[in-house]
Amino acid sequence: MQRVMGCSAEDLMRWLPNALGELHQSTSVVIDDKTHYDVPGAGLLIAAHTKPTHRIALLKIPVLEVNFSFAMSAFNAAQVAQVMAKFDLYTRRGGG
Repeated sequence: MQRVMGCSAEDLMRWLPNALGELHQSTSVVIDDKTHYDVPGAGLLIAAHTKPTHRIALLKIPVLEVNFSFAMSAFNAAQVAQVMAKFDLYTRRGGG
C-alpha cells in the first residue's frame, strides 16, 4: 500500500505511535534510506521517501511518499484494511 502525504518525515515519526497503536511496537521504519526503527521480524515495514515540495503561491507543502509492507503471515486482508483505516483517520488533516 502506498500513500502520498503532505507532511515531513518528522511529522510522520511524531504521528506513528498514535496512528498505529499497539502495532507501532512491531513496526520497522526507514525514511530516505535511514533506519529509524529496526524491529526483527517486524509485522509492518514502513519505507518513506521525501519528494519535492509542492508550492502554491507562497505556501510550501512537504511531500512524503509512504509505502506500507505488511507481513502477510501476520495479517489478513481485513486486518490490513483496519490498520490502514485507523492510520488514514489519524493522519487526515483538514482546514476550515
